[in-house]
Amino acid sequence: MKKIADLLIDKYDNHIMPFLWTHGEGEAVIRAYVEKIAQSGIRSLCFESRPHEDFLKEKWWHDMDILLDECEKRDMTVWILDDQHFPTGYAAGEIAKNHKNLQKEFLNFHQFDFNGPRKNAGIVLDWTTMGNRPNVLNVGVDERVAEKGKTVQSEIVSIVAARKKEFNEIEAAELRDLTDLIKGDTLYWDIPSGEWSVFVFYTTQEGGEASTEGYLNPLVPEATDVLLNTVYEAHYAHYKESFGTTIRGFFSDEPRFGNIKGPDAVVGKIDMPLPWRPGFLAMFAERLHKNIAETKMLLPLLYRGDSDKAHEVRYQYMELVTDLYSEHFSKRIGNWCTNHRVEHIGHVIEDNNAHARLGYGAGHFFKSMAGQDMAGIDVVLHQLLPQENNGYFKAMTSTGWDGEFFHYALAKMGASLGHLDPKKRGQTMCEMYGAYGWSEGTKLMKWLTDHMLVRGVNNFVPHAFSMKEYPDPDCPPHFYAHGQNPEFAGFGILMEYMNRVSYLFSEGKHKGDVAVLYHAEAEWSGDYMPFQKVARVLLEKQIEFDIVSSQMVQDSFLEAAHFTINQQEFTTLIIPFSQRLPQKLLKKLEKLAENGVRLIFMKELVHKASEGVDASSELTAIGKKAEITNVDELFGILQDSAIDRLVTNIELPFLRYYHYELEGKSVFMLFNENDVQDIQFNAIFPVTHLVKGYNPLENTVKALSLHDDHYEISLAKSESLIVFETDLPREAGQRIQEKWEDVEDLQHNHWQVLFDGVGIEAQQREKEYSALPVIGVGDDYDHFSGTTTYVTETGKHPENTLLEIENASEIVSVSINGHLIGTKISTPYTFDLSGSLNEAKNEIKIEVINNLGRNKRDYLSQYLLVEPIGITGSVKLKANKEEKNERKTDSQRNFG
Repeated sequence: MKKIADLLIDKYDNHIMPFLWTHGEGEAVIRAYVEKIAQSGIRSLCFESRPHEDFLKEKWWHDMDILLDECEKRDMTVWILDDQHFPTGYAAGEIAKNHKNLQKEFLNFHQFDFNGPRKNAGIVLDWTTMGNRPNVLNVGVDERVAEKGKTVQSEIVSIVAARKKEFNEIEAAELRDLTDLIKGDTLYWDIPSGEWSVFVFYTTQEGGEASTEGYLNPLVPEATDVLLNTVYEAHYAHYKESFGTTIRGFFSDEPRFGNIKGPDAVVGKIDMPLPWRPGFLAMFAERLHKNIAETKMLLPLLYRGDSDKAHEVRYQYMELVTDLYSEHFSKRIGNWCTNHRVEHIGHVIEDNNAHARLGYGAGHFFKSMAGQDMAGIDVVLHQLLPQENNGYFKAMTSTGWDGEFFHYALAKMGASLGHLDPKKRGQTMCEMYGAYGWSEGTKLMKWLTDHMLVRGVNNFVPHAFSMKEYPDPDCPPHFYAHGQNPEFAGFGILMEYMNRVSYLFSEGKHKGDVAVLYHAEAEWSGDYMPFQKVARVLLEKQIEFDIVSSQMVQDSFLEAAHFTINQQEFTTLIIPFSQRLPQKLLKKLEKLAENGVRLIFMKELVHKASEGVDASSELTAIGKKAEITNVDELFGILQDSAIDRLVTNIELPFLRYYHYELEGKSVFMLFNENDVQDIQFNAIFPVTHLVKGYNPLENTVKALSLHDDHYEISLAKSESLIVFETDLPREAGQRIQEKWEDVEDLQHNHWQVLFDGVGIEAQQREKEYSALPVIGVGDDYDHFSGTTTYVTETGKHPENTLLEIENASEIVSVSINGHLIGTKISTPYTFDLSGSLNEAKNEIKIEVINNLGRNKRDYLSQYLLVEPIGITGSVKLKANKEEKNERKTDSQRNFG
């Protein structure tokens, strides 16, 4: 396989572009940091303007000149973060200063509850469009709340009365338009008998998320043009000749609707301002097949009720608002970039299912990425941690993180878009490592990296290099930190690993014939099941799959017994429970079923169409062919099917499996996602040829033990393995029985221990121990960060000998008699000492570098456990009693 051959001679391209934070530092600092990034094996960077006070001013262009010059000298490329403030949409303040009419606009409402019957009842409207509730204790007769900075005045759209059922519940069938009853600033109405809710709907620029106040309206193309003209065009004017060469493109960071703070902004579930724009009502009416007057009267159903009509109104609203976002924001930026020879990347907020909602979200993950050249996601602030996979857990955020979402949904969703959207060309980017605190070291970073790689992510934006004076309190860790980060050398090893695996899993084709339907439209339309419930079963059972959007299914090419999206063929479509789905999708599902595609519905068949139209014929036809099951029984009906999966002899809920195709041959990645337990298992891969193993950290190829029809595989905690198909017949394999036996336990040796770092006194820098100590547990080293060096001696040992360190914190280097054997940044800490223990007396030196969390003790680090310092488990020498040629690892041997 050519790519394996390339990797063995260190030939691969770049897939990493870390944030480089600039605050207006001097030329020497900028050039030094570009050099350090290059020394880490990285060939690109993303220049982040957020902390720079002079963005788009003379100092900014001066710093950009230096950066581009240094990157050109090193044949590196540059991405530019596309706004002055986080998140994208501020347009460097231009919207708030000169284009207030293009600020975010909302539809909001004020509700009254009254009883009838009453004749000529007057309802005061003075306060209904104010948005925020005033502090009535400070309001006098002549005092009113000033609507500061408003250029587009709040305007009443309609006033609608609805018969009240109970608190915040209305009769959807009994709505009355009262708009024409307004006289001056009062509404006069003969209230019928019974209880009534009166809704005053108005448009406003007030009341949205405070942190994005004054931001552009992503539903309006002219608003996006302000961002393009202010930021993008300015860079093009300065660096036109570098576009498409040194300048790769622009990065958008978490643009959003921002109509409310938080990830739970589900239309119809909570009261909130709704994204709006001039002309929206007419567009909405067209979607609903109503006239404008009829549409105005339906506005209460955006917020109240569980009727079919209410769900139809909400579905059509979300369809429209996400289409407008996609067309006028995402695609508009993407088109500008394409026309200027650069690319557009970035991500929206996906957290806790926000990807299918308003507020923090952009409404629909797949639509929000439509204009970008890579699918994009991010993981920050402890959102993803080993074993935190069962619902919500407490960390940095007060509301908690949904571990099930982050473990089973996020990366698969992103990678699926990368696989299936032709514009993405198989590319998915993840911004990661940011704001975990200084306690995030190479072990956790390696685990996070493998979590992403094994799901198909193949481009990375590490967060971050900061040029500010150390220690910068802004969202650590920082990788170089002006030379103060003791783990920086290990970071470079991690980056080489990341680039190798990303190179291997690029420019090929993801394999997997099971598709899982993305749940956004179902959530907008009623009761639903988030797709991660299904994804969890498939991931824990090592079944390959992709997440597919409704539109992808509708546009798919249908053939006998399968459907194709971007040349990827699916034989099975799993539909998480959906009370309603769009009729246009149901029509396609009917055709899929008729052509032999396997349709599996969770819990129940879909009840109705989201649009409120009659879909009984489609549902009847689908019901005759479809299977209905539940999550607990899903694997039972899949395991005997001809689907892409890794067959194992035991249950392995933390084993992850990825299948990719290059040059007509399969490449697999396996990852033991459990960071506390090793696993051993037998596996059958879905290939007919012999497979071999590739270790990207050591850049070596090895044979795998084949016994009968299965391979015998062992993975240490948090260990990954690449497996690739060769041209050799499977019969060419053999069983490799490596009988490693303990020959010496070094636990009770005499150890000299040296400490070099911060957080200790001079007299604590050297210690002697009669046995391997536990250090950093309530002793003088509680605040120590740096290198802990262990020195001991051993005698002569067999040629085939391993040094096995059970665990350590966390970068480990081993030297024998002054000769460096190797460095490990994560488990397993196993070192091949073959041929090194030939002397009667051999010095063993083990250097362990821990992270800065113990010393800095920053706010973010409190959410990660602190390990003891240095070696944290047993240390043993093991010898192999088999012949050497049974176990050799040789990058030069025939690898097919």
